[in-house]
Amino acid sequence: MSVVTSRTGTENARIVINHEKCNLCGLCVKVCKDFSLLIEDHTLTVSDQPLFGCIGCGQCVAVCPRDAIMVEGRTLSPGDFKPLKADHLPDYTSLYQLMLNRRSIRDFRDKPVPREITEQILAMAVTAPMGLPPSDVGVMILDGKEKVRAFSFDFIDMLQRARWMASPLALNLMRPFIGKDNYLMFKSFIIPMVNFFSETRKKEQNYLLYDAPLAMMFYGNLSDPADPYIAATYATLAAESLGLGACMIGSVGPFLKSMGPDFRKKYHLPSKMHDSIMVVFGYPQVKYRKTIQRSFERVFYA
Repeated sequence: MSVVTSRTGTENARIVINHEKCNLCGLCVKVCKDFSLLIEDHTLTVSDQPLFGCIGCGQCVAVCPRDAIMVEGRTLSPGDFKPLKADHLPDYTSLYQLMLNRRSIRDFRDKPVPREITEQILAMAVTAPMGLPPSDVGVMILDGKEKVRAFSFDFIDMLQRARWMASPLALNLMRPFIGKDNYLMFKSFIIPMVNFFSETRKKEQNYLLYDAPLAMMFYGNLSDPADPYIAATYATLAAESLGLGACMIGSVGPFLKSMGPDFRKKYHLPSKMHDSIMVVFGYPQVKYRKTIQRSFERVFYA
């Protein structure tokens, strides 16, 4: 039995044990929640009765103090495991300040983002945790203001062709099927937003992606629905640390789930779009001098 992903199909990873190095400390057995490992007759052994089969999480490799175990397959190879540098970790105060500084930036200087900065953002985003390894998150990159604007106007043109779906008549017809909350969301936000995009598009104004010099779409295939959003969040924090501003744009992904096959094909996106989020990046045009004290809806200990 195996856990299926779009990248690995039904393949399980393979656990390789160096018995000469193994001292039977049992740490790998403790951290493997698939029960793929056991100590039997004073020997570390790969179980023939795991829960799913090795998914390639790499926990056993990461915890072994003697480099006695390796995991291969499901996109993994020995070179993918790197030593940790615990002495380089930021303290709580500096990490908290970084997060306080980060806010949604939609006004950008007319300055390109160098390719090396883009690669640094991706290097941090790919470290994001995932529901099941290997990550099923894909990233589409629009590098350059011209590409961002072309994507934006193509998307708005697609919305205009389906504008009847956002008409008052269509909304009233859908009301019994979409519920009160969705009806109010369409009426108060989605329809005005689509109309605004269409009107400003006629003036060659880009209020969808704000003519940012860089945009990335994080999308999922068979991934946990949260995976693209977590990776995108890591990307925004990376951007902040590199002197850029960023903003998540939630108005693109929901439409691509159910419409625009030609649009998806043009931009090499999956034919069946699952959860996705667009993020725009660039050098901020204005400087913010205050943060905002935010709050959760409720916090309680059950």
